[in-house]
Amino acid sequence: MFRTLCSFFFLLALTACQNRPATTDADNFYLKQIAALPEAAQLPPYAELYQSYLQSPAVFKTSADWLSFQQLLTRNPEQCQQLPWQQQLPAQFWNLTFYQQALQCFANQPASPELKRFRDYQQYVINGVLQSGNGKANYSAYQLNSYFDAHEIVRLLDMQTVDFYAELSSDNNALHYVFQVYDYNSRKFRTLYFENQRYLHAIDQIPFPFMGLVDGWKELLLTKSAQANHILLLPRAAAALAENRPQDAALFYQQAIAGGSLQARVKLAEMCYRTDSQGVVDQKECEQQLLQAADSDYVPALHLLHFLHRSGQFGTPDLAKIEAIRKYISELTDAGQAELQLSRYYYNQSFKMKDTEQGDSWLQQAALAGYADAGAFSLLSKREKAQISDENLNQQLQSLAEQGGSAAAYLYASQLMQQPKMTPQQAKDVEKYLLQAVQNYHPEAFYLLAYGYEEGLFGAEKTGQALSYFQSAAERFYPRAMLRLGSIYLEGAQVPKDALRANRWYLLCSKQGNSSCAFNAGVMFDDGDGLPQNHDNAFRFFSYAAERGYAPAINRLALLYLFGKGVEANPEKAIALLSEAASKGSSSASYYLGLLYFEGKVVPQDYPKAKAYFEKVSQHPNARRYLEQWPELTAPIHEAAKQNRAEPR
Repeated sequence: MFRTLCSFFFLLALTACQNRPATTDADNFYLKQIAALPEAAQLPPYAELYQSYLQSPAVFKTSADWLSFQQLLTRNPEQCQQLPWQQQLPAQFWNLTFYQQALQCFANQPASPELKRFRDYQQYVINGVLQSGNGKANYSAYQLNSYFDAHEIVRLLDMQTVDFYAELSSDNNALHYVFQVYDYNSRKFRTLYFENQRYLHAIDQIPFPFMGLVDGWKELLLTKSAQANHILLLPRAAAALAENRPQDAALFYQQAIAGGSLQARVKLAEMCYRTDSQGVVDQKECEQQLLQAADSDYVPALHLLHFLHRSGQFGTPDLAKIEAIRKYISELTDAGQAELQLSRYYYNQSFKMKDTEQGDSWLQQAALAGYADAGAFSLLSKREKAQISDENLNQQLQSLAEQGGSAAAYLYASQLMQQPKMTPQQAKDVEKYLLQAVQNYHPEAFYLLAYGYEEGLFGAEKTGQALSYFQSAAERFYPRAMLRLGSIYLEGAQVPKDALRANRWYLLCSKQGNSSCAFNAGVMFDDGDGLPQNHDNAFRFFSYAAERGYAPAINRLALLYLFGKGVEANPEKAIALLSEAASKGSSSASYYLGLLYFEGKVVPQDYPKAKAYFEKVSQHPNARRYLEQWPELTAPIHEAAKQNRAEPR
């Protein structure tokens, strides 16, 4: 219970940092529903009501209300029936643990209409959560209002928690709660992912710069919350490894082990076999930690043990023992998992015994063992190595898609969409396969489906369906979808213009290191487009994208240096940046260089050079006007007139 409560306090600390204003239209809908609290059967669809809640002022009170009630409950647990359960219901509506606590409190009481309503509301929330994902991967995680309820979902699914920990993805901007569980129904061990990114997206209006352009979770939460919640030590250790601080990583893992983490034992053991952390941890300690976790039938430990035995890093390979480990893993998990994890270890470039050929081989073995998506990824690996043709690739992907393969479905659809022109039948196939793929919540499948609808590839009458699929892809941190959503809200053609929402998507996308999003966020700050003009923020965003070679950002950064906005004026720096942007294909940069050489105020006047820049981008409307009037603008009489106008009177 203590480990569970820690996750709540972690969320409370997070929520305190948010400050997004509410959206009036959404507030009215949610607040009206929650005030009336009709029967569960009369409530609107879960996704609709929850999205409205996220836009309401109530979202900011969630953690405080929950903490207040838990303090009441823990203060007098024997007197729980005296607590104001009914009055608390509006504030605790989304919290599954609240319903479970109520039902436990009144477990020995006769059935009543009030308890039935609690059960019905609980089932409403459960159904909504279970429809939000499938829990199999970080992009298909179950979406919760609070990480606290992950434990309740595991219990309600008739599973037993073996271990749980936090994991970062999407350039350290998405935090997932990962559970290793035993499923009593299938009698298999599984991995389940949980997240509350919808919640964070709705309230994440953090003004830049808040904690830097990227690594928000790492900078704010891991360093401040890990001491109180040891499950956060694992992503903190992973971050330390990425920053080449293996000693710190080992310390974090050891602290997590002291807190009871099995996953930390596996990760500490891995350090002895990584190329970037050899010798940091004693080999015997690595082996001891791994074997202790494996003795507990902890599947990730068995996977690593399987790899180490097979690759000869755990002594002379014993084929009988290796096969016994593989067979045991196969009994504990779904088909193909032993082979799939083995392929991942061989592919992993951080390990001493990396071997992509072995990775390919075991990926194929995973497919033969029954893991459907492995076959599709095996085909892609073959195509990258020119072992099969595009035509053969497409044929085999289509065959796997027809057999129900989710990855094959969106990969085949993606191949078809890259053709110069699709036939009507191919367009129908693409839509069918993408709709098949989104059943497993693949973010790229959501994006491709949205793109197809927006471009009318699946029929002009379906263009209105694009927005919801862009939203689904963006919520799963797919940068191209986040960028497109920002543009949609900024343009105001498909939806009412909402500059704040556009900017928020650009910010979230920028935190993933996306240069296009950073550039667009910078433009909004630079131009004051729907936001207060802020050249300092514009400078930061343009600098970030410019450092990654993004030509439009280099051009806009040059103009800030040229005019001294957000930074001290530096004409020499501006010219250098404009030249760099022009060399990367920025037509605006070439135009500005032409203009500067034409005017001769910042650089010595040079008509031939100015004309060369204008001709380079003759499609630019301003450059074209200069070229059309070039003889007149550069005539001696015109020059004399310019000089006369310039003389003091």
